[in-house]
Amino acid sequence: MRRIILIALGVLVAFLILLKMLDGFVRQSIYPAPPVRVPTAPAPFEEVGLDLATGERIVGWAHADPALQAGRPAVVFFHGNGENLATMSMSGTFDELARLRVAWLAIDYPGYGRSTGDPSEKGLMAAADAAVAWLRERHPGRPVVLCGWSLGAAAAIGTAARHPENVRGLIALSPWTSLPDVGRIHFPGFMVQSMLKEKYDSRAAAQKIRMPALVIHGEIDNLIPAAQGKEVAAALSARWVPVSSTGHNDLLARDEVWMEMERFLDGLASEP
Repeated sequence: MRRIILIALGVLVAFLILLKMLDGFVRQSIYPAPPVRVPTAPAPFEEVGLDLATGERIVGWAHADPALQAGRPAVVFFHGNGENLATMSMSGTFDELARLRVAWLAIDYPGYGRSTGDPSEKGLMAAADAAVAWLRERHPGRPVVLCGWSLGAAAAIGTAARHPENVRGLIALSPWTSLPDVGRIHFPGFMVQSMLKEKYDSRAAAQKIRMPALVIHGEIDNLIPAAQGKEVAAALSARWVPVSSTGHNDLLARDEVWMEMERFLDGLASEP
């Protein structure tokens, strides 16, 4: 009997270790924060620290040209799951934002860069709420627009649904319908069903949003299919822009993407 009990305990321990390993694998797949050091914001950017009710401190970089025309939008930019502020700077994302003639704030999620804590859906949404509050306080006369790519698109869509009175427009780049929908494309269904706690249900959030919106997606995206972006665009009643011969990670390298964003932001700036 004792031998049977010991064997059963051993099997239980092995099973719990396996579950822990699988959970770690799933979390790393969702939040592969790059091991790239994020320095203090270099000039001309402003270092922004946002304290959350959870006790975490979020780090962001912000910029607004002193000569920026009144009424131009203020944009919160939410990066993808494999990026941080330093990699965004290296890739030229901030240079492109500057060419849009907007004030902007980009944040690192909990557990990314120098932001404290661990990444989670709850933590990302709390960080997004704090970013919107900061931008509205800093730029009270400018329309606030949320813009995000991939995981960042889910953060932008969820935040827009929670703040309809504070947000004027939404740009979703490579959005998914929900994280489980994406998970089932790449992993066995039983694993998604049993292991995936995060939902990021952009489909449900989009149905609550009534504001100008733009959705852009690479037509040959093999990570988040363009069909999911098209469904989100329909739920948002958004302008839908599929980009030919473009996948997932090369979307922001396309000039037409930034041209579409510029036209959208110009339209918001012209509103009374």
